[in-house]
Amino acid sequence: MLRKSQLQILLLLLGIFILGCESKKSDKFQEQEYVKKKVVKRTMPELNDDNAIEELTWYGEENQDSIVLLSTRLGDIKIKLYKDTWRHRSSFIMLTKRGYFNNSEFYRVVPQFIAQGGDTDDPKFRKKKRSFGKYHLPNEIYPQKHIHKRGAVAAAREYDNNPKRESTPFDFFIVQGYPVTDNELAASEQENGVKYNAQQRKIYKKIGGTPHLDGMHTVFGEVIEGMDVVDKICAEKTEGEWPLEIVTIQAKTVIN
Repeated sequence: MLRKSQLQILLLLLGIFILGCESKKSDKFQEQEYVKKKVVKRTMPELNDDNAIEELTWYGEENQDSIVLLSTRLGDIKIKLYKDTWRHRSSFIMLTKRGYFNNSEFYRVVPQFIAQGGDTDDPKFRKKKRSFGKYHLPNEIYPQKHIHKRGAVAAAREYDNNPKRESTPFDFFIVQGYPVTDNELAASEQENGVKYNAQQRKIYKKIGGTPHLDGMHTVFGEVIEGMDVVDKICAEKTEGEWPLEIVTIQAKTVIN
């Protein structure tokens, strides 16, 4: 038979054991709650000019993708988006992952200039476009780093009533261009207030581009594979600048 003192010690040890179990349960519960909170994903609302940057900020932080594959009937184009034009990258990745660009078109083709895409007049597509909202992107124009060289990916924009040169997020163009001369570069510098370094001059004179657009549009990426496909798109027969045969786009992010 246990003495009174022994019984008290036993009860004390039992109490400590029970408290320890409860503490472990509490820690486990808190850990589960933390995990639950951690996996909750925010949803992107319909965007407008008031909320777009705030929403694209968290989206860009959670989605660090920078490679997008554009598939067409003429082949694939792989583009790399620049990290320092983060608003444009975040927007383009968001639109890609949410399927906006699927079934859009390269709807404007100008040989030795650009292939422009990201939209279409199809009623179903226009309805889908409206579901994303209506917003603009502040310009991220850095001509000292990103120029309209051959293969550059840039954002379209309105020219009227747009003194801040804000971009239209849905429409983009890929530069085909042509090799340019020193005189053309000098004209672009004077007209657009840019100054080209030796490397940029070499690029423009060797592989070409559209320097007169520098300072006017945000360049936010470049083609890393598939410029031959861009050339094929630019060679399509057109009515005005609209390809006679539709060049549909399917887009997805990929790991390089």
